[in-house]
Amino acid sequence: MLRSPFPQALPCLLAAVITAQAAPLLAQQKRATAIEEIIVTAQKREESLQDTPISIAAFDSETLEKFGINNLEDLTALATNVDITPFPNSRATMVVFMRGVGNNDAQTTQDPSVGVYLDGVYVARSAGLGNDVADIERIEVLRGPQGTLYGRNTTGGAVNIITRKPDGELSLSHTISTGNRDYTRNRTQIDTPDWGGFAGSLTYMTMDKQGYVENTGPGGSDFSAEDKQAGRVSLRWDATDTISLRYAYDLSEVAGPQNYYQPTFVISKSQENQMAAMDPAGFGVIAATGILDYFRTIENDERNDSGAWTFPARDSNLDIKGHTFIAQWDLSFGQLKLTSSKRELEESIYIEYGAGWNAQATPGGFFNVNVDIEHEQTSHELQLVGDIGERWNYVAGLYYFEEEGYENEFDTSFAISQFGDPTVLEDRTIWSENEATAIYGQLGWRPPLLDDRLELILGGRYSTDDRTARKRSVNFENGPQQDSESFSSFNPSFTADFSWTDSFNVYGKVVTGYKSGGFNVRSTEAGFSPAFDQEDMVAMEIGAKAKLFDQRVQLNFAAFDSEYDNMQIQQITDNTKIFLTDVFNVGKAEISGFELDILAIPVTGLTLGLSWGYTDAQFIEYIEQAGKANIADQAEMPYAPEHSYTASLDYLFPEMGIGDLRLNIDYAWRDERSGTAVNADMKGFFLDDYGLLKARLSLSNIDIGPAKVQLAIWGNNLTDEEYLVHQISFGFARTGVWNEPARYGADLTVSFD
Repeated sequence: MLRSPFPQALPCLLAAVITAQAAPLLAQQKRATAIEEIIVTAQKREESLQDTPISIAAFDSETLEKFGINNLEDLTALATNVDITPFPNSRATMVVFMRGVGNNDAQTTQDPSVGVYLDGVYVARSAGLGNDVADIERIEVLRGPQGTLYGRNTTGGAVNIITRKPDGELSLSHTISTGNRDYTRNRTQIDTPDWGGFAGSLTYMTMDKQGYVENTGPGGSDFSAEDKQAGRVSLRWDATDTISLRYAYDLSEVAGPQNYYQPTFVISKSQENQMAAMDPAGFGVIAATGILDYFRTIENDERNDSGAWTFPARDSNLDIKGHTFIAQWDLSFGQLKLTSSKRELEESIYIEYGAGWNAQATPGGFFNVNVDIEHEQTSHELQLVGDIGERWNYVAGLYYFEEEGYENEFDTSFAISQFGDPTVLEDRTIWSENEATAIYGQLGWRPPLLDDRLELILGGRYSTDDRTARKRSVNFENGPQQDSESFSSFNPSFTADFSWTDSFNVYGKVVTGYKSGGFNVRSTEAGFSPAFDQEDMVAMEIGAKAKLFDQRVQLNFAAFDSEYDNMQIQQITDNTKIFLTDVFNVGKAEISGFELDILAIPVTGLTLGLSWGYTDAQFIEYIEQAGKANIADQAEMPYAPEHSYTASLDYLFPEMGIGDLRLNIDYAWRDERSGTAVNADMKGFFLDDYGLLKARLSLSNIDIGPAKVQLAIWGNNLTDEEYLVHQISFGFARTGVWNEPARYGADLTVSFD
């Protein structure tokens, strides 16, 4: 049963509003009286968020700091119609859905449906997206297909992460944070002065925290413990008045045990006996081990505070490195920009899904997974952005991308062993290559009518993808397989944008997007080749953006209706090997909904925010491969909560004489949602609704000699809400991982300018 989020959120907001209205209206020059303009680059050019005909949620560095946003996973608390969760065997790998569109798997041979961009560079793999970025200036969430300007893998939308550029001003700052579960975080930022057009910045961050599930097993750290570091070096050289060169190097590393999966559901003893009698050579062997009896002793529909693995809890490790070079040349007819990048990723993963079964007997776990991944990508993008007179503007670009991937997975189980040695469920190696090219353009025109308030925008992109994959698997009776396939698509878009006044505009658009086909690394032998085909989307959207009451209220609304064709869907085709899935283009869906974002300054210094996202995602066709029947009425669109809300409060108190006192409160709600498309016969799972409350109280701009000091106390998940983040089904039981309990702590920042 759904619980309304508003009874929990409104008391906090109302109490703060009453406090704000009772406070004297002092220090007018520092406290908010109008909503500030946010500049975005969603259309490859700098323009106001309010002038951009896209449903965008944009967050500047101040907002990110206030609400503790350090990585992509944290963004779920602020952006509606966006669902970001960790992948089962790697909490640093994110499963990203937007408007009900995404990919709930993470493979080096299968592309995501929501594109993530770091300073304009497409990040091809979702591994590492949960890692902290050392120096974020702004995050832009572009909802809906972005196939024209962003490319092939943005059928759901795109996320732009923009890092801070060197400003040429000498400065030094250091932030130290501490909190419960031995949380510590240190962040140092240094900027050099401008010297002959040259400037640089260095940011370095380390973070440690204990896990929230105590490890009672034979050794290792607590589950979900993390040891992180992230750094970024950025250099800028203004070679001439018209030529600027930038180089950046970033690194990100994380080490620690994976999440703890505990039994959340087990079939009854009578069901177990029936299944064992029907299949004594298969399920009967598993039942005889006593694993289901063990699962029943620790089965829980709430978070367990402790748990164990059969073996010591080994750390998983992730290392990411990236180089980015950007050259800009201002010409008389536009700006020519080259962006080149190389990124490398290495990850080693170890996880057990058996919750410590057999730890006291002959050592051996129920289902143990070992994965090693290596990935390297290189990309180049040349774009020209400019204006022709007062009526025309354009964006044109060429894009090239290549990647190489390696993945080895070794999975074992003692539960189906009859000889005391572990049974190898999977031992596979994947080698993959991908080369993609694109040419794109967008042309805007303001016709000489309606007081020049109408703009018509026509765009198109032609993309090609050439993929090759080779797979060796212990489950392949005929030896390794290799195949290649090419895909291509033309994606047009059309937008009409009309400004009724200088502060109110409406738009309508038809946009398209496509996701490349590929090969499935988790496939059966029959399902590896030929490749699954590409999928396509056509979306219609209307929207309105307004600033009202002397810039005190900002209201943005977008309604959409999408047709999702040729969907790539994973299906289990061999019930004796449920850890293998094949991908088929067997789905069609219709998705409609809206986003409503409101910001208001009812009194000086107080900013209230409310965002509401609604998604109605329905399968129209879902062809089950076993019987070739359309089971759309039995399927649920995964990770598509019907409603999602966020409510926020930001209040800067009147001048106190010792610094600026600021209060931030944020509440985020997600409806229940499905984790997989088909949830019958224990093959899938549902995730319950939840609401998260966060708060932060800071005192900044404290002058102590030449330094400025800021103190802050904060708390996340203050109501200690419990909800399942993910579950995995084995046909007779489910194991799942819960969210992190309440967190609280304090920050101290000292800066010198």
